[in-house]
Amino acid sequence: MPIEMPVELRFPMGGTVPLTMDAVQDFINLARRTSSSAVGRQDIIERFKEYFAAASGDQYARSSSLSWSESDLEYHAELAASDAPGFIAAFCDACEMLESVGVAVPGHQYVNNILEKHGVPFRVKNNQLAEAEDHLSPPVPSDDSAESTVSRALADAKALVGHSNAASAIDRAHTALHAYLIKLCEDASIHTDSDISLSKAFKLLRREHPALAPDGPRAEDITKILQSFASAIDAFSTIRNKASLAHANDLLEEPEATAALNSIYTVFRYLQDCIKRSGNA
Repeated sequence: MPIEMPVELRFPMGGTVPLTMDAVQDFINLARRTSSSAVGRQDIIERFKEYFAAASGDQYARSSSLSWSESDLEYHAELAASDAPGFIAAFCDACEMLESVGVAVPGHQYVNNILEKHGVPFRVKNNQLAEAEDHLSPPVPSDDSAESTVSRALADAKALVGHSNAASAIDRAHTALHAYLIKLCEDASIHTDSDISLSKAFKLLRREHPALAPDGPRAEDITKILQSFASAIDAFSTIRNKASLAHANDLLEEPEATAALNSIYTVFRYLQDCIKRSGNA
């Protein structure tokens, strides 16, 4: 049966996640290595072409020779690569179709190996495509440090999302991010008031922490993104106070609560990556 895909991956809000050309080339090479004594090589390539064309919304037409098939395969694969989930589903569905006519095809583990190799945040498991379990998740230290406390709180929040209880996780995620930002300020000897809010802590870090200075390519555009992060944090604090289990509130519905949590995971991961980059510089 075709790969199952959550609605949020099939119809993403905002921009889609693309595949790198290196990842695309690995998938193309895997398709080219697929062979069978019962099905001609060109027919195999054509099936991958057909599914990639459908994924990108392009028109499919059979090529006149094997060499043209392989060339056209690259063309259709590169078009489909603008949407990583659609590309992955197309590749897996082509493999399933070929397997049904006796072709030995690569299993999902081969697909996942390529995705992991190139840092693509999706995996295929039990015929379902989903975000990788470690995507946007903080590392979990084994000690009793402040980092461990923060990481465990975020892990708990993520577990609640997985059990369709995202609204219940908002207070935990808010507390985790707040504690982490305050610790980053302390580590960088940035003075904070004892009652500093989450929003003010993030703005203070952006202004005074050297690891968060956007001075690379497209610095102005990155600054705009960081400003949108600040707005998201402001909104998240309001949601925590007005629509979570922190107080007696009407809770957010699942899709909105999940979207709010994902925004906090994104901020958390961005901060960690910046600190790590600064430490490796």
